[in-house]
Amino acid sequence: EKLLVAAERVENLQQVLGEKIAIIRTFSGSALEGMKYHHPFENELLCAMFPASHVTMDSGTGLVHTAPAHGPDDYRVGKENELDISCNVDDVGLFSGGEFHGKDVLGDGNDAVVESLKSKQALIKIIPYSHRYPHDWRTKKPVILRSTPQWFASLEKLKNEAAECLRDVRMTPPVSINRLIAMLSGRDDWCISRQRVWGVPIPVFYERETGNVLMNKLSVDHVISLVERHGTDCWWEFPIEKLLPESMSRCAGELIQGRDTMDVWFDSGTSWTSVLQDGSADGVADLYLEGSDQHRGWFQSSLLTRVAFDRKAPYRHVVTHGFVLDEGGRKMSKSIGNVISPDDIINGTKNTPGIGADVLRLWATS
Repeated sequence: EKLLVAAERVENLQQVLGEKIAIIRTFSGSALEGMKYHHPFENELLCAMFPASHVTMDSGTGLVHTAPAHGPDDYRVGKENELDISCNVDDVGLFSGGEFHGKDVLGDGNDAVVESLKSKQALIKIIPYSHRYPHDWRTKKPVILRSTPQWFASLEKLKNEAAECLRDVRMTPPVSINRLIAMLSGRDDWCISRQRVWGVPIPVFYERETGNVLMNKLSVDHVISLVERHGTDCWWEFPIEKLLPESMSRCAGELIQGRDTMDVWFDSGTSWTSVLQDGSADGVADLYLEGSDQHRGWFQSSLLTRVAFDRKAPYRHVVTHGFVLDEGGRKMSKSIGNVISPDDIINGTKNTPGIGADVLRLWATS
């Protein structure tokens, strides 16, 4: 039996298999580029091999499978080599095609893949091992990365201008500007769409047959006028004929309305348009105060939207505060359940007397 393995991984593979491996030939990895191989599940399907900078020599064989719809590194390789980016996992985490259709990707579907590989004699060894895997911060459950159609705002030019505007902003503590600028510089795009059942709708229409986008100044202005009179719920409640300008309503039967909502960080990030644009001074806040997690949240979204609008920061001073910790030194968090209610501190509990609101305020500000 012949195996194709990176030379640096041969010794490790010998340990895993428990047998000596004879090296027949070595050659440069670049020689594999464009070479074809048979797909393990569909033998008649020939797939190509591509170089990828994210493949490392610290584990595995030096060769990895690529799923362009399921991760940023694989997606990048897929786009560079014009691979199919279609996603075979549905909205609830089930396989949506092929022999594993309807199975849970992180459950019985995983087991089914292993058994299928065994039956096709395409699996040499199974080794359980611990590794880092993304989890949802609130539910603590594993997440599945999958490509979906989204709306993006390009930050390639805006982020540099935003960083320059920060030079005139006082930061407390001063070092926090480094964290905010680092997070800005690492972003090329902002995904501004979300798939929620509530929120501010993205006022877009799609052609039923082609999926082509219909959104222009006329259609957006009409939706704005409806929202001003009826609120954002009109997008979900009104018939599509009413959501379209009169001059476009004849096309209603050929269109469907978008179901995506705006990222809530865009909502909070544009709060300066409501609370600061009252005609006083220059519409810039004296102070924004929040925790360090807002360097990627409110501090950043407020800065980006304001710089895009009139080329200046929305604040003169940004104060980043710390977090209240529990007895183990962990941040108090509702999702963890290690919080102490301010009501209990103010009014007391069965076992502890209350200290009142003023003492709590004094402690917080000191």
